[in-house]
Amino acid sequence: IEADRFYTSQWNDLWGFVIENAGSVFDGNDGVNVMFVSPTWKADKPNGIKRVVRGDSDFLGTLTRTQLIEPDDLPNVKKIQGHYKLQPLSAFLGKPAPPAAPVIEWKPWKEGVEKTEEFWSYANFLLQFTMPNPEDAPVQRRAEKIGIAAGKKWDSAALDPDIRKAIEAGMKDALDELEKATTTFDDPSLFFRTREDLHKDYFNRALGTLVGIFGNWKSISVYFAIPKDDQGELFDGSKHSYALRFAKNEIPPVKFFWSWTMYKLPERWLVDNPIDRYSIGSATPGLKTADDGSITIYFSAKSPGKDKESNWLPAPDGPFWLVLRTYG
Repeated sequence: IEADRFYTSQWNDLWGFVIENAGSVFDGNDGVNVMFVSPTWKADKPNGIKRVVRGDSDFLGTLTRTQLIEPDDLPNVKKIQGHYKLQPLSAFLGKPAPPAAPVIEWKPWKEGVEKTEEFWSYANFLLQFTMPNPEDAPVQRRAEKIGIAAGKKWDSAALDPDIRKAIEAGMKDALDELEKATTTFDDPSLFFRTREDLHKDYFNRALGTLVGIFGNWKSISVYFAIPKDDQGELFDGSKHSYALRFAKNEIPPVKFFWSWTMYKLPERWLVDNPIDRYSIGSATPGLKTADDGSITIYFSAKSPGKDKESNWLPAPDGPFWLVLRTYG
């Protein structure tokens, strides 16, 4: 990959922690072989592998990002993506494949179930694919007393009625507290999704997952979530238009690039808009810098005017929040 293009292959485990970032920052752009293994894997590192990575779960997920330099650059990005290779170790070594893993009968997901007591049946199902971290052992032992345990069938009807009511009340309290906190926090470290960053801070582990699951390592990128304007009011495109100015000495000092992204509330989805722009930043073609070196970005539901559209990120006609991403 060209030396001036940023990429990272970020990997996460089922606890929501980021465990790896193969790519520009740690490996340069000349290519690298990284091996992902189960928490219980034991063997010597094979030849040709730079490092072996394991999380605390059998299943891992990836967010692999390749920088788009400008809209016309999309064919180059697709070509690069076509060269990324994900393969079993046996294929990498040119050896016969081992026996297939047992087939898993996955639980069908039901939208909204995360706010009901049925959530715990999903939690128990997924816990069987995780390795209990010693740091979490005390809280997991406590959870086992009310039936929350790896692979155990969740049967709320078998619980003492008072316990069942307490669990229901506890879930409501927790969800209310988390939802309230989504509009009041100003700490970007919530997005640093490593065990070393968060340890046993279970509230902020949950909050960081809710507002920005799989936020990356700070050595790769730092995210700043901005839920309110300078008057302390939540952003709302139906009520106001907004302008944000970086003085010359306030422009994010990044090695790669910075960008603003906007999310419609309450879904936290990207915002459909007439100019098909979903983020704006240092890599945006045509972004204008003022004569004094400052940059002003406009967030509004309606165009700020043709002369300012180069620096416009369209907002919904309703509530939204902003995230500033800084890479490198």
